[in-house]
Amino acid sequence: MNGIVLTKTQANPMKIISLTLFIAFMHCQLFCQVDRQEIDRVIKLDGKISVSQDSERWLKISVPFLVNEHPDLLSMQGKRPETIEEMFNPSFLNNLKISIWISFLNEFKRKELRGERKDVRYFDYYSAEMECLSIEIDRKTKKAEFLFPATIAKMSELGNYPKLTGYVLEFSRNGETFRVSDQINFLNYDQEEILEKYRMEALNKSSSNEGILIPGYIINDLYLKDLGPVLRK
Repeated sequence: MNGIVLTKTQANPMKIISLTLFIAFMHCQLFCQVDRQEIDRVIKLDGKISVSQDSERWLKISVPFLVNEHPDLLSMQGKRPETIEEMFNPSFLNNLKISIWISFLNEFKRKELRGERKDVRYFDYYSAEMECLSIEIDRKTKKAEFLFPATIAKMSELGNYPKLTGYVLEFSRNGETFRVSDQINFLNYDQEEILEKYRMEALNKSSSNEGILIPGYIINDLYLKDLGPVLRK
């Protein structure tokens, strides 16, 4: 008899759907777990980014962080280097670039035009970066310190205790970016789309103020502290 033979697959479509959904769920759980592990795996912030009066000439922006693990150890997955080119000292991380973008509310402009404090049109953006040639991985808190001219702060009427309206922070090495918790902060917002919009604003608009925010070591090597040697441009 030329009839249709029902296979187990055809006879139980709900089981196939359930199995497919289960596999998709486990796949998502696995990758979400890996994604969470990657954040702060290599580097993490070790406190809040702060703004303080460093001297009559400068405000200081401090970025405290920890280097947890050498990224090459993670990529090798327990294997040992086999050539001279692959060999590295796991106690030191080379060529770590620290980039920061910040914004302040320009109180002078806001008051003159009677604007709102959350109006981003009154935000001024600045950026700077430094590259550490070799930094020791010793689980001790490091501080990347940047300087902002007190004269610019006074001109913008930032007040005696200036506060950032937001910042974007990036740690990278040879084009690889290390994910860090709280690397974007903007007022009290936590929605990803708003934070991403702020990030793009900071990256684009800070270029008009290039050179105002500087790495502290340009003024004095004492600002390097435990950061080791840096690439001097």
